[in-house]
Order: sequence, then structure tokens, then C-alpha cells
Amino acid sequence: MQTLTLDVGGTNGLFELRHEGHTEQYKFPTGDGFSIRDLNEQIQAFEQDFALEHYRLAIAVPGLVRDNRLVTCKSLPGLTGLHPAQIQCSGELAFIVNDMDAGIQAIAEPRHDCEVLVMCGAGLGMAIAMNGQVFSGASGFAGELGHCRIMTEGGEFSLEQLASAEALRGRKQVMGDDLVQAGRHLGMGLAWVVNLFNPNRIYLAGSMMHSADFYKGCIGALKDMALGAPMANCQVHRVDDMETLVCRGLATMLEKQQHAGE
Repeated sequence: MQTLTLDVGGTNGLFELRHEGHTEQYKFPTGDGFSIRDLNEQIQAFEQDFALEHYRLAIAVPGLVRDNRLVTCKSLPGLTGLHPAQIQCSGELAFIVNDMDAGIQAIAEPRHDCEVLVMCGAGLGMAIAMNGQVFSGASGFAGELGHCRIMTEGGEFSLEQLASAEALRGRKQVMGDDLVQAGRHLGMGLAWVVNLFNPNRIYLAGSMMHSADFYKGCIGALKDMALGAPMANCQVHRVDDMETLVCRGLATMLEKQQHAGE
């Protein structure tokens, strides 16, 4: 059976259709005004273009997801409350999940005790895997690193406000020092993660990681602030193929679900 994965991001969405080893991709714009109706229109248009009828669909969205329901979504407020009954498609909807929890499924390995994926772009998100299994916490909301609060000389801010692209939005000119400082704020957050979880690996993804100054500040602060013992056994990697990471994770989840049902 064909599988269709859908990564609904804050600025763009990505379809990936997989069938017999072949993959088709289609990208579309989202943004602040993107609604559940818009989502259904995109799904139905894709179905029509590829003559899809019997297939399995998995959807990843930004924000807090619990029991297949998008509880809240800052980047796409028009999708808040999204649940399976609202999806209008000709296929079988397998699940709706948080995009970070999907993304880490593409890279986590059972042989590692703990792995962490951090995505830093327009927003800031994190996912945690233990022995290849996503750790989602008591209510499914584990990993909200961006909402941790930090006191600065200018006041109290969330880590997302200091380290993501939101920190630089509206500035007429962004200097290298600004990017280094934003990166250092993220590195501080990652130091907490290292000290708390003692991960084998940290994967860094998102548009902010394209900046050499941001990455330099991030790694510098991480090494400065994390405890030496857990940091000594922690490898930090940048994710190169970031655009398809979430869809690849969704495909892995669909495959696991199918094997579990056999």
C-alpha cells in the first residue's frame, strides 16, 4: 500500500508519497493564516494529482500534540485543535504527531541510551529518544526546551525568544556578534540537556544552524557550561538533510506501526 507523509511546517509543508521504492515530493506554503480547511484542500489536491485512493497517511505538526490532537500551535494557530475527524482524505489516517517526535525517529538508534534532536529555526523544539524509543513524558509534551525561561540584563525571556530566528526578527541589520550571542543562548540550553540526560548524541537541525557564527556560539557555550564527564561521551552532529527529516521519521513510524499490527 502507498504511504503519504505530510510535514506541516510554520512556513512550508512537504508531502512525500512512497510506493514500491519510489518517492514523490511536493512542497506548499503555509504561514500564519493557514487553517484546517487549507490543510484539507492541500491533501485533496495532492490526492487528485496522483490519483490516490487507498493509502496510509501520517501527519506531523508543530506544537503540543496529545492523543492525535494538536492542543496548541504558536506558529500555525489556525490548526489548533486539529484531530483525526477533521482530516478529509480518501486514505487511512494513521496518526497526527509532533514534528520533532517524528523527526527523531529518522535518526535514533536502539543501541544508544539517549539521543536528542534540537530544531532551531523560526521556533525552537526538542525531541528525546531512549534506546531508539521516543520519550514523550506523562502527557506527551516532553522536550519543550524553547519555553524554558532565562533572566538577562534586558529582562526575562524564553529560550526561543533569545536563540531562534524570533530573536533576530525585526532588526534592520544582524551582526555576527548577534548571531554568536543567540547561539550561546542555545548552547546554554543544550548544557542543561547534557547535564540532565547525559545523551550519547545531540543532533542539531533548523535554519539557524546554517550560520557559522550561530553554530560557533552554540558549541562554544555548550562546551563551556556542560559538565565535563557527560560531555566527554556526547557527540554533536548537524543534520544535513533537514528538509526531509520529519517525513522520513513519519515513514519509519508507519513502518513500525504496520509491523506491530502483523
